[in-house]
Amino acid sequence: MKKTIFFSIFILSHFSFAQITYNSSDYAAQNESFIVSHSTSGIVGNDFVQTGANYNWNYSNLIPSTQETLLYQNPNTAGYKNIWCLYNGYIFNCNSQFNTNFSLATKLTNGLQLQGFGLTNVIDHLKLSTTSLLNKMIGSSITLNGTSVPFVATYQTPDVLYQFPINFNDNYTNNNSLSIDLTNLGAPIQYASQGQRTNSVEGWGSLTTPFGTFANVLKMKTTVVNNITITTNGTPLQNAITTISYKWFDPAYGIPVLQVDGNEVASQFIPTDITYFDIQRCLMPNAVFASLPFGNDFSATTNNASVSFLNGSSNYDTLSWDFGDGSPSSTIINPTHNYSCPGVKQVTLTITNAFCNPDQVDSITIPVTITDTQNAFTIGVTVTGPVLTADRNLTGTLYQWVDCDNNNAPLIGQTSQTFSPTVNGNYAVQLNTNGCESMSDCYPIDLLDTTSFNFDSGIAIHPNPTSGEFLVQNSANEIIKNIVVYNVLGEYVTDKLDLSSFSNGIYFVKINTENGQIIKKIVKK
Repeated sequence: MKKTIFFSIFILSHFSFAQITYNSSDYAAQNESFIVSHSTSGIVGNDFVQTGANYNWNYSNLIPSTQETLLYQNPNTAGYKNIWCLYNGYIFNCNSQFNTNFSLATKLTNGLQLQGFGLTNVIDHLKLSTTSLLNKMIGSSITLNGTSVPFVATYQTPDVLYQFPINFNDNYTNNNSLSIDLTNLGAPIQYASQGQRTNSVEGWGSLTTPFGTFANVLKMKTTVVNNITITTNGTPLQNAITTISYKWFDPAYGIPVLQVDGNEVASQFIPTDITYFDIQRCLMPNAVFASLPFGNDFSATTNNASVSFLNGSSNYDTLSWDFGDGSPSSTIINPTHNYSCPGVKQVTLTITNAFCNPDQVDSITIPVTITDTQNAFTIGVTVTGPVLTADRNLTGTLYQWVDCDNNNAPLIGQTSQTFSPTVNGNYAVQLNTNGCESMSDCYPIDLLDTTSFNFDSGIAIHPNPTSGEFLVQNSANEIIKNIVVYNVLGEYVTDKLDLSSFSNGIYFVKINTENGQIIKKIVKK
């Protein structure tokens, strides 16, 4: 009799484990958040493929390296409702249509990359029903010409993440398709994906992680095959990506309590990321960021250079950006900053994990170069005879000419783009555009002085007349400082001993020596 009772209890116990079910009501609800840990310590040495009925999985040796909070929010507050309604023509029935299509929103977890363009605030828009969880739309923002532009991409065929209820031995495959065209927004890029997702519930039993033991779990294998085409400036690039995920579900938790993502190489599963439900822990912050686009060029049209910063940091509560140009700091996670001056900017991101006691802080500084390929900020000067002209034409530029021979003293009243000196000397211009100051090189001005005609020495010009090139003969061994040629109007012509490119006529060659100035007449024929 005791054997019979014991055997009956064993059968009932065994049967109850086999009937574990995960329903749609067990999944995450609006405004529910979960702390998850990512681990790299268990990638080697753990077998995540092992499975079966009434199986005991033990991964208690996982060590968390980073943590994040997954938030499932009301899609009405995710920021993409109005743009979705506008794209679809729902003007007067926006609320009803949006709420019919979406019930949850959460940040994109699988990643979406559009080469060369920084996407921020990427949000999956989901529809949870009693029979399925569908990914139906992606909302994101892209920075173009200094402006953050929101856009939405609706799945032509929704991605069926799960079918409910989830039971042992479930096996199903669903196709999905997604296309994104950013050409209308000014970005020459198109993205298209044809995907297939297969879910197979291949095990049940108990699971142990660093968080604790989950007595009743279902194990699912998910295989996703995506054929992706990215077209940039009319050139398509195709790629096929296959990922495999193992997930463990406990009906008491709204997300998989353990998920291992990876790839299959030579019939072997190679894990790349391990995520599990956890409590908040004190982990060392790690500051990481990148800037986009990679070529940050100053635009003379917009009068700035717009740079987007993508924050890849982990284990932090607060952050602060120093953009390296004296502007106020920012606490935006992925900011866009407009630089008003070219040059190298030392950008610093500082993050803090205030959960630790004491606070743990990390920072990283990366030089970001703002180029000026359009020469908007040129600091050159064009010399035309005795007239100096600053080459910069950028709107709002202030000019101040200075005397290089007088410790760069400002010349009173000389604040135009052009400057005509009245005395010999060396001159430069100080430029100020958008508060960005720069100084040109010094340029010599040597005005023709008629009083020098009476000075003579053993210096002569040969040949004279000349058809182009000429020489300066120095029989007196004078030390010559420089030679400048003027026309009959006293206008600067050249400092070369060659008149080949100039019209025929009379010219004056001014020869500056350590003993004075000598002016010789020369005829070009």
